[in-house]
Amino acid sequence: MGPVQRCENYNHGRSNAPVRCCPSCGGVVNQNLAIKKCSQDEHSKKRRARSTFCVDCGEQLIEGIG
Repeated sequence: MGPVQRCENYNHGRSNAPVRCCPSCGGVVNQNLAIKKCSQDEHSKKRRARSTFCVDCGEQLIEGIG
């Protein structure tokens, strides 16, 4: 196995991140926040803002990553 690649998004190092999931890797950074049921319109807005993953539900928004 190769080395584990660590996401460089600052939310991973925060003790109380303001979002549930990392916009860069989709990993959960604050499990105390509830999973949100997002609409396609909300995902479209986040995609236009260049988020690879949804910060509310963790769904991958941009294909071809990872």
